[in-house]
Amino acid sequence: MTQRVVLRADGSGETGYGHFIRTLALAGYLKNDFDCHFATYNSTNILPTDYQFEEIAKVCDYIPLGETLEEANADFLDSLQPEDIVVLDNYYYTTDYQRAIKDKGCRLVCIDDMHDRKMVCNLLMTACPLKREDFSLEPYTKFVSGIEWAFLREPFLKPNIIRNIPSTINSVVIAMGGADPFKLTDKMIRVVKAVLPSAQINVMAGDTVTVSKESSNMAVIQRRLNAEQIVELFDGSDFGIFPASTVCMEAFSRKLPVAVGHYVNNQEEFYEYGVAHKMFYRLGSLLDDEEAITNRLRDIITNNKPVPTAIIDFNKQKKKIIDLFKDLSTQ
Repeated sequence: MTQRVVLRADGSGETGYGHFIRTLALAGYLKNDFDCHFATYNSTNILPTDYQFEEIAKVCDYIPLGETLEEANADFLDSLQPEDIVVLDNYYYTTDYQRAIKDKGCRLVCIDDMHDRKMVCNLLMTACPLKREDFSLEPYTKFVSGIEWAFLREPFLKPNIIRNIPSTINSVVIAMGGADPFKLTDKMIRVVKAVLPSAQINVMAGDTVTVSKESSNMAVIQRRLNAEQIVELFDGSDFGIFPASTVCMEAFSRKLPVAVGHYVNNQEEFYEYGVAHKMFYRLGSLLDDEEAITNRLRDIITNNKPVPTAIIDFNKQKKKIIDLFKDLSTQ
């Protein structure tokens, strides 16, 4: 019988898709070698969108969970079988909940970058450039970290186009997260328009991201893009502006020159590492006032001919990730 891998990552149009997207990408890596099942929290207030259900169906089976978080946690435990490999990706899975999963006879993988609680998993993975000593881990826990351990959906792994660096930037793509809780989309559209008035601006926005009428007149707003469409958009763009998050790594895979900022705490470590290793052009805090960000972007465009900076072989890493799970299945 094929080894089961049961993955859980909660996300929605209201809370954003970061955890959901990266864990579903991991399921895509594993689906040819394992029997993958995917669960995501489903409540009246936090509903998976049609987009999420469609994306899950492309990769693996869906496990419905309960109405409240407590019910969802209990339903998830009930769905598990001894010897399952279980993957958790979010910040509210307590140490006790991890132990409850292991008590069922499962091997546990956690995807985490907050390092704010005791972890008892068999494998901890983070795309943030953190060290083992940053976490509270058991001696038996295997630990891997770094940008190269990011999970990307299959279309991002296809061969790159030959990217010609234009003398002027004619097309810019912006994405401020699936939920954009700080309403940065309008702000960044105005920033780009002020610095590059002739450039076409394409915006990737989640279903609940609000965009003003004024901004909609300055940019093309695109929602519910699948991975293939995002690859096409990145490959046809000259420059990208993103937070230090999964979408930034997707841009790296397409060798798209990017300017990167941050707006929440768990983006700052990735951002500082990227700055130190010159992986992108730096925009700093995206919560700063609009004039400051405009000046930073103008300085980037004026003093640089934007070129791809972070070049990572994600295909090579994919095999290493699959091998980690194969090792777990024999423990």
